[in-house]
Amino acid sequence: MNDKTRNLIPWVVLVAAVGGLVTYRNPWLDPSRSEPPGPATASRPGYSAWPPAPALPTTPPRATSDAALPGGGTFIGSRCGAKGFHHFTPPVTPVPAPTGRGERRGRGTPGPQLVLGSYGFGRDGAHDQGEFTIGLLLGPGTERVLELSGPLGPEGVAVEIEGPEGIVGGAYGLPVTLSDDGARSPEGKIRITPGSGGSAVVTLPAQALCPGYDGFALQPVLVAPTGSSNTIIGDPPYRLTVSISDPAVGALRRAAGSPLTGDVLSADNRIDTAYDAPAEDPARAAV
Repeated sequence: MNDKTRNLIPWVVLVAAVGGLVTYRNPWLDPSRSEPPGPATASRPGYSAWPPAPALPTTPPRATSDAALPGGGTFIGSRCGAKGFHHFTPPVTPVPAPTGRGERRGRGTPGPQLVLGSYGFGRDGAHDQGEFTIGLLLGPGTERVLELSGPLGPEGVAVEIEGPEGIVGGAYGLPVTLSDDGARSPEGKIRITPGSGGSAVVTLPAQALCPGYDGFALQPVLVAPTGSSNTIIGDPPYRLTVSISDPAVGALRRAAGSPLTGDVLSADNRIDTAYDAPAEDPARAAV
C-alpha cells in the first residue's frame, strides 16, 4: 500500500447491500491523514500546500482525443460532452423502483451485485495531479459462486462521470486491486462467494477528466444534497458510474432467474433508498 492510497481524502462512505445489509468503510481512507483543500489555520496546521478548491467550468466540455493513461486504461476524451454514454451498456431490463421511503432500489433482485463502497479524490501534494479512488463491493446475490475473469471481467473496469453538461471524465480498461489476493484462483479467476462477497479498488487518474475539470471541483457534486435538517433530499448532481462486463455475470443471472439480462454489472452514486421527491419531479424517486 503506497502513501498516495493512504492519504486520500475520506469523502464518501456508503451503506451497501450485497446479499444483505453491509456497512463498509474503506480503511485506506484515513481522516487523520488528509482533508479537503483549504488554507492552513490554527486548527488546520500543515495544509498550506493545498490550493483553494477550484470551481467547475462555465463552458460545456469539449471533445478531445482518447488517450492511454499512466498505469493502464484509456481516457474517453472523444466522449467529453456526450450525454448518456457508457462504455459497457447497462442491463436492459429495468429494476423496479422503490415504492416507499426506506425501500432499496432493486430490492429482492437475485443475481450478481456491484455497489460503490467508497469514493474520493486526493493528491499527494501541489505538484501531483491526483486521482479518484473508488472502493467496489461485489456479491453473487445467490448461493452460487460468481467467478469473474481477471482483472475484474476480461475488459477491466469502466468509469464515467456525467453532469448536466454531459460526460466530464471517464476511462475504460482500468486496472483493479483486489482487497483479498486469496480471492484469485490458481487459474486466474476471481471468486466472489456468497458468504463473504468480494471487494476491490479502482483508480481514475486526473488525466481521465475532460479539459478544464478538476477532481476537487467534481468531488462535492458527486455527493447527495442535504436539507436543513441534514437529511438527503435527492441524488447527487453528477453521476459516477462504474461497470464491468463478464459472461459469468449473465450466466449467473440466468441461473438465478434474475429479471436483468446481459453480462454488464454496474453501480453508481445515486441514493439506493427511496426518499420524498418533490411533487413536481416524481421521477427523481425512480431508478
